[in-house]
Amino acid sequence: ALLIGPEKSWQFGVLPFIVGDLIKVGLAASLVPAVWSLLKRA
Repeated sequence: ALLIGPEKSWQFGVLPFIVGDLIKVGLAASLVPAVWSLLKRA
């Protein structure tokens, strides 16, 4: 961060991972209740 500055640090170090993380959160939010309901039946 010291060599490239804070703006480039966000651009190359944080922003590329946000989309993937949002997809993972969405999958977890939809899969956990489904798996939980399947476990309750068993």
